[in-house]
Amino acid sequence: MFKKIGVLLVTVLGAALLVYSATRSLDFIELTLPEDRKILAYFGLAALDGGIIAWLLSYLYGSRGGWQRAISILMVCVDVAGAIAMFTLDTLYNTGKAGMTKAMTPEELTNAVLGLSAIIALNIIATIAHHLTDPDKLREQAEEEAFGKVEEATLKQISTNADTLAAQLAPTLAADWMNQTKARYLAFVGTGKIPTIDATAQDVTPNSVYMPVLASEPKAKPFNLSAIWAGLVNDWRVNNRNFQSVIPGVPTVKKSEDEPTGNPTSAPKSE
Repeated sequence: MFKKIGVLLVTVLGAALLVYSATRSLDFIELTLPEDRKILAYFGLAALDGGIIAWLLSYLYGSRGGWQRAISILMVCVDVAGAIAMFTLDTLYNTGKAGMTKAMTPEELTNAVLGLSAIIALNIIATIAHHLTDPDKLREQAEEEAFGKVEEATLKQISTNADTLAAQLAPTLAADWMNQTKARYLAFVGTGKIPTIDATAQDVTPNSVYMPVLASEPKAKPFNLSAIWAGLVNDWRVNNRNFQSVIPGVPTVKKSEDEPTGNPTSAPKSE
């Protein structure tokens, strides 16, 4: 019970002091801004008292890994020092204006403004570094680097294998090309023509109209009456011709006057 009350009292004390510090820091930041931009002082306050709360919660609940925890606790210290410096400078500035203390010189004010700018810059850098050192992001980057090394080694091995494969296939492909080229040239032997690898390019007019090529029709023969008459006569002769026997006849031998009559083979009987 008393332990919880003690923790609560410490929290309330810290919150009250932060409110006081924030108001003093806000007053000093407004001194560096024109009248129409006083609202920007609240954003600058995030690097001081606001930063203390943000980095403290990040260290307790949001940081993972050594890098993030180191950044968070370091920025808690930086923002505490900045908040103390700002409300101290604002107090000295106002009491100097009231004549209670020595007024601040322009050089001191310049140094105070530079210190405020440095604290704001450190908060920006720390925020970026806190995200870059996220363990999940670091693991992803390590995996990407490993994959990159594997891909580079694969490409090198492919290049090496390509040289070996080229040395093996080059003789076969060259011999095949030689045989094809030889056959192409031998096909034109005796024709007086030279074989070509590619067709010859021709210039074509862009706006030319392509018309279909029609085959020429044969010319009609003139009317010839004599040819018609000769055809009619030839048909009539064919239809009215006398067919003769195609069996060859027995040839007859003509007897001469000196040849004796009777059987030429019979001889006279002897008495």
